[in-house]
Amino acid sequence: MSGYKDWIDQADVKIDYYSAFMKAWIAFNAWYNFSGEIPPGTDKQCIEHIVGQSNRFKNYIINLLSNSGTESDAFKSSLAKLHESLLSSSITSQEYFGFSQIISFAEVPIKNTNNMHRFDYYNHHYECKREHGKLITRITKKLDCSEVFRYEQLGFDEDDLTQQSSYQALTVTQKEATLRCYKTLVPYRKKNILSTTPNARENEIVKIGNYEFINDYEEISKAIITVLYMLRCCLTHGDFSPDILSQTVYRYAYEVLLPPLKKLK
Repeated sequence: MSGYKDWIDQADVKIDYYSAFMKAWIAFNAWYNFSGEIPPGTDKQCIEHIVGQSNRFKNYIINLLSNSGTESDAFKSSLAKLHESLLSSSITSQEYFGFSQIISFAEVPIKNTNNMHRFDYYNHHYECKREHGKLITRITKKLDCSEVFRYEQLGFDEDDLTQQSSYQALTVTQKEATLRCYKTLVPYRKKNILSTTPNARENEIVKIGNYEFINDYEEISKAIITVLYMLRCCLTHGDFSPDILSQTVYRYAYEVLLPPLKKLK
């Protein structure tokens, strides 16, 4: 007798979306490392270039977001489901801020391109700048430009700055002004690409599934790439417990990554 019942039991194929996502990411990684379209660098540097500059991958995402039709509608449906699954799963990453941050389209890390900030406050001039691979913090007197404080770092580190004896010797006012200047050069800022405008008009938002995003396809595309990269990092580092909620996240992350990836051929 045919074992049709056994075959029916086997018909429900359980796809490993962690593996599916990583297989797609490996292909994406190969493109940005070996196509010659993206300058060489670390994975994060390559992703930041893809996010910040015009390139085929980001442009394909923008096209999928801005157009209609079967392919675009399916992509936007997967994006809405990715957003929804992220809300349910609470997967966290330390990739950008050095502390656990829930991966969300409401708090997307965006690279701070500001390389200098300066202002006068009372009798002093405050300046922070990135120059020749260093972050330089200076206070000078307005009267004669003599230097009151100077500290050079290889990167942004507020704790390191405030622990210096020369910083501790500053007045309370000088410390506050120095930190106000310093924090303008924080490496990454958080950007919310979900609309926060109540009763927004149709031309003020992009409706994706049941969710309202800001009306800026460029910024949405940047956020998608960044979120996919954060999910890749979490998966490779084993930063979460595999369960049905995280499996759902990676299902839709895979479905968002795959369409623009296939267009790179």
